[in-house]
Amino acid sequence: MTKYLRLARITAWPASLFSFAVGFGTGATEWTTWEDTLFGLLSVLSFFSFAFALNFYSDKDVDRYHDGWQKDIKLSEQPLLTGEVTDRECRIFCILTFILAIVFAWLVSGLVALLMFGACLVGGIFYSHPSIRFKGKPGADIACMSTLSTLLFLAGYVVALGKLPSWPMLLFFSIFSAIVYIPTVVSDYQYDARAGIRTSAVVFGQRNLLKAMTVFCVCAFPVAWLIVSGPYPVGAKTCIVIACVASSIYTLTAWKSLKPPHLVVPVLSKHSREAITSFGVIALLFLCWGFFRLYSHSYIPWDPFL
Repeated sequence: MTKYLRLARITAWPASLFSFAVGFGTGATEWTTWEDTLFGLLSVLSFFSFAFALNFYSDKDVDRYHDGWQKDIKLSEQPLLTGEVTDRECRIFCILTFILAIVFAWLVSGLVALLMFGACLVGGIFYSHPSIRFKGKPGADIACMSTLSTLLFLAGYVVALGKLPSWPMLLFFSIFSAIVYIPTVVSDYQYDARAGIRTSAVVFGQRNLLKAMTVFCVCAFPVAWLIVSGPYPVGAKTCIVIACVASSIYTLTAWKSLKPPHLVVPVLSKHSREAITSFGVIALLFLCWGFFRLYSHSYIPWDPFL
């Protein structure tokens, strides 16, 4: 069982929940049900298991070149390289977790099932499958991960509220996802180049990719203004302002941290495990906020006169 948990990369689940948790925490109301919340979480965790296992399977030849910790694990010691899991076992595991992700999502609603199917398609098959592998195609890698984050955000929101958010919220989260993902592509440059993978950083260059990051950061501000000046809850506006400030600081820090071919972001690079833990804590806070909203409206105090 332990080897399959390693294959599912459960150590990355808390931080990976960020997009789904933000959507869920933002959309949770008195209409949110515990059943939908449970099946929604089971669906997204099944998706993570599928996507991480497929990524391990596709990245065997790349991961062996990593000489240190990458976020939550040491990739050169992933289960397919150590021999804990065979290729056949990994393929079966991917099929089962893919099916579970869709089944659990369908138990919430057809819309959530459609969103999770899209997540499996974009973040799993398109991004990692050896015959497609958008991860190794310039431009497609960033578009793929940005789309995945948006789909997970939408899934969390629909699980909580039963409908899609407005287009400015959707657009802002897509841009924000691209900003967050670009430095990870830049930091992997030397490993991807050594393995012959044509990522955006390898093809376009590290500096050009950071220029694109800057453009995304600038484009996020007018979209954020539509939300801050619009008829949105104070909590949503506050999150948007914080995201804009964080994006600006992150972009500036990435520029100062680039020492080609290395991108050593203070704290994030030197303390990657602590950094990914912090993302997990933020995701947990959003989930707890959603649970609080759900619980505070669903709990009915005992009345002796009833």
